[in-house]
Amino acid sequence: MNRLLVPVDGSTHSIKALQFALKLADEKNSEIVLLNVQPSYNTPNVKRFVGKEQIREYQTEESKNAFERAIAELKSVTIPVETKLRIGDPSIEICEEARESQATQIIMGYRGLGAIKRTVLGSVSYKVLHDAPCPVTIVP
Repeated sequence: MNRLLVPVDGSTHSIKALQFALKLADEKNSEIVLLNVQPSYNTPNVKRFVGKEQIREYQTEESKNAFERAIAELKSVTIPVETKLRIGDPSIEICEEARESQATQIIMGYRGLGAIKRTVLGSVSYKVLHDAPCPVTIVP
């Protein structure tokens, strides 16, 4: 069975990618893995003021919010869907999850930072395109 990995962050771009993935999954008898990646917040300044438990609670809450918006799109769908939370750098975690879950395709939204921000910050979608173990579809 095909496994489509769809990273979601609650943004409109990730919801568009999910909608595209749902159409594709329905046509190809696939299952969907929804992935949310939260930052680790593993810095000395954060650790100084915030405990590990508080950080974990915050990450879980933010992930829950991202999944709620995505799950709202799934109400009338009978496609098998699994949700996963990972902590770390989004591009690395997306590619690692694709390997571990043996995804046949990654479908993700393109945030559209613009040329200057993309050059300075880098683009998650660009990094995933170059490091992914499977085909990647970027949904504008």
